[in-house]
Amino acid sequence: MQVFSTPKTIKENSSFTFCPGCDHGVALKLVAMVLDELNLQEQTIAVASSGCSVLLYDFLDVDCIESPHGRACAVATGIKRAHKAQGNNKFVFTYQGDGDFASIGISESLHSALRGENITAICINNTNYGMTGGQMGPTSTLGQITSTSPLGRNKEYHGFPIKTAEHIALCDGASFSARVALYDVKNIINAKNTIKKAFEYQKEGLGFSFVEILSSCPTNWKLSPQDSHKKIEEELSKTYKLGIFKDIKNE
Repeated sequence: MQVFSTPKTIKENSSFTFCPGCDHGVALKLVAMVLDELNLQEQTIAVASSGCSVLLYDFLDVDCIESPHGRACAVATGIKRAHKAQGNNKFVFTYQGDGDFASIGISESLHSALRGENITAICINNTNYGMTGGQMGPTSTLGQITSTSPLGRNKEYHGFPIKTAEHIALCDGASFSARVALYDVKNIINAKNTIKKAFEYQKEGLGFSFVEILSSCPTNWKLSPQDSHKKIEEELSKTYKLGIFKDIKNE
């Protein structure tokens, strides 16, 4: 099937450095496939964030830049505007974790969407700070046990988890906002098509586009890869509904 082909945008001889069962590899492959299909490799600048997502540049054969923790959308904004001022039509996207996008970076993320910056943001939501030991994050679900919430997330003490796709959809400058998952082939194919639509909206100059991806974290969830995907299907997708929350072409 086409979805499993090897994209030319994937670096040759790159070694998988994520934890066994982590969905980052699948997500990055889908991004690479879409860049290939839209012929964007040569004009793309990817912005990596802090966290597991920082390894973006190990896998994608495009120009990449690191950003300070939470500032990926701000960095992407500067890159896009600077190149536009020089008459260069660069394709710019961020690849971030939920802690980066929705916690320390929530101001940069939301205001980029409110300003309608013509960039695309991809947020990998694995409901914890994966790289630093599995601490509770902004998207940790109610009752979720993490290294910093050993009794589970409590709404009275910790508050409710943030639903980024819904928040971005409320921003007038956002052209597209969706949430997808990667727990089976059907959803992987849907995720690829959704990423492609978000990228196309940037190409068309329609404003900020966003895709949130529910992703497994077997190491910190202390589950097998199979059980991690089952958790996403049976639990996380109830808190984080899958679907498109804003599409200006259908409004």
